Order: sequence, then structure tokens, then C-alpha cells
Amino acid sequence: MPESQFGAPRGVRGWLAAQLVSRLTADANRWMIKCLEVETNDRVLDVGCGPGLGVAFAAGTASAGFVAGVDASPTMVRQALGRNRAAVRDGRVGVVRADAAHLPFGDGCFDKVCSLNSMQFWPSPEVGLREMHRVGGPRGRVVLALMARSDDPPADAPPAWLAPIARLMEDSGSNSVGLDRQTFGGVVHWALLGAPATTCGDGLRGD
Repeated sequence: MPESQFGAPRGVRGWLAAQLVSRLTADANRWMIKCLEVETNDRVLDVGCGPGLGVAFAAGTASAGFVAGVDASPTMVRQALGRNRAAVRDGRVGVVRADAAHLPFGDGCFDKVCSLNSMQFWPSPEVGLREMHRVGGPRGRVVLALMARSDDPPADAPPAWLAPIARLMEDSGSNSVGLDRQTFGGVVHWALLGAPATTCGDGLRGD
């Protein structure tokens, strides 16, 4: 299946890509939402929400709040709306088509903002991170979760490519950036945890 179907899924192949993403990323989405420290009344945004797993997990905790998802793919938006149909009907969830560079929300609309494995598809990581911090406001918590790269060295230490992303998060509005690590399906995932909220763990954690 072409990689482009994961960045911009469409048609039958796009539907298959969405199904595959759903199966492969459930645990990673659940972990991302845990790192986000969602509370009952929180307003949460998932950027690049894909088929809506992270939205569903967040909505399960933010039962008196509101959870939004955005994705640039109409196929993924349809999948996310279908997966969260009841919560959408109840007004607790909304999913719209948008890219990370143009989030259709006002400043400080959300308490928690997250993204899993979508930054590589953004038009501009710098602009996308600024947008995440803008809609989260000065007190918003931001979590950016990313898979390890195929050429990363087999070591527990954070790979070098994480440092520039952490600096981008700090330049965009995080006072500091913590780090968490988990392995799903044999693939290491890293979470960059934007302050001011407390981190998910004490810096880098083991598996």
C-alpha cells in the first residue's frame, strides 16, 4: 500500500489504510491520552486524529467536557465521526477536516492538545506546533507522540532527531519539554510532553 495513503488516504485504499491504522495504533493512542492527563471537564483537541481512536479515548475520560479531532483527510474524518457517533450526537465530540497549519479554533479554546504520528505529514512542523500551542493557550498541555525511525540506533537513549522537535515545542510556547517512552508492537514510541502541566513520568521512562 503506498505510503501516501497514510498521509492523505482516499478511496478504497484509503479506507483500508484507516482500518490498518485503527488496528495498529490503539495502544499508542491510549498511552498518548494517558500522558495528556485528561480530566472530566477538559476540552481536548487531537490534531491529525486519523480514524478517531484518540478522540474516543479522550471522550471516555472528559465525560463533562468536549473533545475535538481534526484531520486533513475526508476519509479519516468520516471514520472518526463514525467511531464516535454517539458522542457526536450528544454534543461531546466534534471532528472536522483541517490541517495542522490552520486549526479552525480560537486562541486558548482547549485545555489539552495532542497528536500521534501525524507531524511528518504536516505542511510545516513549525507552524503546526505554533497552532497547537495557540489553541491550547498559555496554560494548555501539549503532547506530541512519535514513532521511532527505522534508522534509529538500538539504544535506550533518545535519538538525536527528538532534540530539534523539543526546541520547536519550546519556541512555540512550552516552558519546558519532558519525555516519555513506550514500545507497542515492537516499535518504540516517544512522547514529548509540553509544560506547564506536570509530566507523565519522571523524564525518560523504560518500557
